Amino acid sequence: MIKNLKTDVLIIGAGPAGLTAALYVARAGKKALVLEGRTPSRLAIGYEIENYPGFLKIDSRELLEKFIEQAKHHGAEILKEDALALALEGQPKYVTTRSAFIEARAVIIATGRPISEEKIIPGEEEFTGRGVSYCATCDGPLYRGREVLAYGLSEEALDEVLELEQVGCRVKLVTGKKIKPEFKEGLEKLRQKGMVVLEGYELKAIQGEKRVEKVVVEKDGQMEEILVSAVFIFREIPGSTLFTKAGLQLDERQCVVVDRLQRTNVEGVFAAGDVTCGSLQVASAVGEGCVAGMQALAYLRK
Repeated sequence: MIKNLKTDVLIIGAGPAGLTAALYVARAGKKALVLEGRTPSRLAIGYEIENYPGFLKIDSRELLEKFIEQAKHHGAEILKEDALALALEGQPKYVTTRSAFIEARAVIIATGRPISEEKIIPGEEEFTGRGVSYCATCDGPLYRGREVLAYGLSEEALDEVLELEQVGCRVKLVTGKKIKPEFKEGLEKLRQKGMVVLEGYELKAIQGEKRVEKVVVEKDGQMEEILVSAVFIFREIPGSTLFTKAGLQLDERQCVVVDRLQRTNVEGVFAAGDVTCGSLQVASAVGEGCVAGMQALAYLRK
């Protein structure tokens, strides 16, 4: 069930830049909502930091927890969701996640480093919104009674595949080559429901004319074409797809272009941290998050 949420500032990303921006917005008495997303901050990996002011050295995870605690203390809310679609032009701005439709007066993008283009499936960007989707709840009903392909293997992906089946889609699941033992039981449940599970297959290409018409899958060097009406991909969305479709300017490295006040080319939208491909340091991400938060507040006062 999709819920409707409203906030003053929506921050996409829960790393040092996003949490700093949330801290400044919330401390100023405005509503700050942070989308944490499935891809964790690099600080969550766990490594020793010796160049962050105020600490001779500190574990990155401990520092991240301090950021989270402080942002929450001042009233920021954190939602464990990915942004799936952005409508950023004009007022208000709208962001869709798997479970929420969010209305915001300003948006700060702090998603971290852009996803490697090597992870993008040929045809994925071209057909996003024309048969390629990242949300079963959002788009599954559009393909009721039709053949669709789901790609990815995680607890979330298994839930999404069941959602597709429940709304009446005829689903084939392509798992990818790496299959963790803990997902074997879930895959068997899908088979018992009559769904086709292509275990150990990789999705190599998405093809069609104006919309998705077929896919190419591969296992052990053997290629196979499958006719489908839609492809549901269950992993993070490439930033180059999400941002360019929302009208944001990216540079040749697929980084969001900002000015010295962290403003993007879209009014009321700011970006901070590694997504801007600056120095890629925690200290600079915090500084950019501070500027973005303050500029978002200034924008709200207009």
